Amino acid sequence: MNEDNNRSGWDSEFSDELIEFTQPDIMVKLISTIDSRGWPHLTIITSNRAKSRDQIVWGQFFAGTSKENVQKNPKQGIFYMTTEAPFKFIQVKADFTHTKTEGEDLDYFNQSDFFRYFTYINVYKIFYNNVIAVTPIRDLPPGNIPRKIIKAIEKEAKTNLEEKRLNVIGYKLFTNKIGVRAIAYIDPSDGFPIIIPHLQLNAIDHNRLYFPLTALKEDFLQIPVNSKVAVIGANFDMASQVVKGTFTGIQKFEETEYGLIDIEEIYNSSPPIVGKIYPKIESVPKVTDFHL
Repeated sequence: MNEDNNRSGWDSEFSDELIEFTQPDIMVKLISTIDSRGWPHLTIITSNRAKSRDQIVWGQFFAGTSKENVQKNPKQGIFYMTTEAPFKFIQVKADFTHTKTEGEDLDYFNQSDFFRYFTYINVYKIFYNNVIAVTPIRDLPPGNIPRKIIKAIEKEAKTNLEEKRLNVIGYKLFTNKIGVRAIAYIDPSDGFPIIIPHLQLNAIDHNRLYFPLTALKEDFLQIPVNSKVAVIGANFDMASQVVKGTFTGIQKFEETEYGLIDIEEIYNSSPPIVGKIYPKIESVPKVTDFHL
């Protein structure tokens, strides 16, 4: 295990308590992978649990970017969090090893409460992953700030761009009072993604996100300035979008510090249509007539 992980309280394997922590079907379960550019990506994968002290298994029920990414770069950040306050979470670094399309793990997920009553959807492939490092169970503090401070930050940090990169759904996901939000970045010490929850993260406008450093401050200070990050916004109706962009650093308003993320790419991560929605991919007209 990397020495930096050891100093930060990570362990090299799951305890029995941590294994049990990952088992509930109703839980926030996220996976961060690395794309071909070296940018982090984020996905909700609920069929996801620790199987033993040194192995995590998760299931695929539709094709997506994360499944492609891990087969090219096995490094992942994996995250588990309870759904009721007081929120508790763990963070994991793991390496993808192989897949299977049959066996007890496939049956386990398809017999879970989440999939048991779906006749049109099933887990059809299992991804196996070796545990590299895992944190103890951690508390997520509330981290609330006064509304007047929020208004002041939004006024000070807005982009004033005419373009609206976040669409209507995306803007709602990143401004709703209730929802799931988390940031993933690449740990420069070992190249593994790390996922940090932040329920107060918000859209300043349609082109920039901010997050106050009112909870887990030391975690967020580890994100390198000008590095690429991925941010997921999700609600409890299964809608989710992933924003990718540049973490431009920490600002301060009065006594409140906050981080800024400039939006560069947006990925719709909820079925039925999954894929990049900003910037739009330009289509090239089909050539039907050739002239020399």
